[in-house]
Amino acid sequence: MQAKYEGLSRGIAPYILGKGKPFHQKTWGSDFYLVPPAVFWFLAPALALWLCLTKKIETIVVQNPLIEGMLGTILKKLCKKELIVEIHGDWEERLTSWKWVLNFFAKISLQNADKVRIVAKYLALKAKKYAPASSTRPYFLFPTFTDLNDFLAEKDIRFNQEILFVGRNDRVKGIKYLEEAFSLVKKDFPAFKLSLVGEGLPEGKLPLTEVRNRMKNCYCLVLPSITEGLPRVILEAMALSKPVVASRVGGIPDLVRDGQNGFLFEAGNVQELAEKLKILLGNQEMAVEMGKRGREFVQSQFSNEKYVSNYLAMIEAQP
Repeated sequence: MQAKYEGLSRGIAPYILGKGKPFHQKTWGSDFYLVPPAVFWFLAPALALWLCLTKKIETIVVQNPLIEGMLGTILKKLCKKELIVEIHGDWEERLTSWKWVLNFFAKISLQNADKVRIVAKYLALKAKKYAPASSTRPYFLFPTFTDLNDFLAEKDIRFNQEILFVGRNDRVKGIKYLEEAFSLVKKDFPAFKLSLVGEGLPEGKLPLTEVRNRMKNCYCLVLPSITEGLPRVILEAMALSKPVVASRVGGIPDLVRDGQNGFLFEAGNVQELAEKLKILLGNQEMAVEMGKRGREFVQSQFSNEKYVSNYLAMIEAQP
C-alpha cells in the first residue's frame, strides 16, 4: 500500500476512512482515520461527515455500491461533493440476506454517482442495469492496485512438476473440480503433484514471501473458481512468468487470454479442465512461452505507475 498512497499523494491529498488502529495517522503522504471494526458502522458516518465539513475534500470515493455507497450518497447530498462509486466485485452474487434492500442501495448509489469505476469489464454490464454510462456519469475501467514489484524482480524462475492453487478453502473457489481433474491427469503425468495453499487447505495459509517462492518454482497456477472478480493471485503468477489455467468467469478473461498466456475452461467442467492441463503439462516449451507473454502483459498493464496515472485521471476528469 505504501507505493499506492505515495503515488497518489503526488497529485491529490488522500483522506482514508477505514477499519483498524490507531485513530489518526499521517503516513505515505496521506491521512488515515481508522476505527475499530467492532464499532466502525456506529462511528464512521459521523467521522465521514466531519471530514467532509472540516477538510478540503472535493471528491468522495466509496469502495462498493452497497452500504458504503449509500453513505457516500448521503454525504454527497449534504456536503455538495463529487461522488465516485467503485465496484470491485459482483455484489449481487455475494448477497444472501437482505438482498432486496442492498440491491436498492446499489441502485440509489449508482444513480447518484458522478463517476463509476469498475475493475473488470463484466461489472460494467451489472452496474449499467441501474445507471447507464453517460456524458454526465462516465465509467472508468482499471484494476485494483496490486504491487507486483517484488514478483517482477524474481530472477531464478523454475518449472518444477507442481500444479499450484492459492486461495481460501471456500466452495466458490471450485477446489473440488481441480481435485477431480487432477485425478484424471495423474495417470498420464505421475511425476506431477497438486499443491493446495491457503486458509483451511492442506498446506495452510503461508506468508506472502513463501507464496512467492512457491509460485516461482511451480509449473502453473490453476484457479477453478465458480465466481471471481479480478484475482490478484493470477497477476502474481503471471509476474513470475507462470501460465494460468482458470475458469471463464468474472474478470478472469480480462487477464487470461485463452491459448496465449494460459487456458480458460467452463467453470465446473472437470473434463475440460483436465484436457487443458494435459496439453500444458505435456509441452513445457508452450508453458514457458505462455508464462513469458503473461509477464509482458502484467508489466505493460499493471505497473504501479499505470495505476496512479489512471486514478488521478479519473479524479481530474470533468463529466
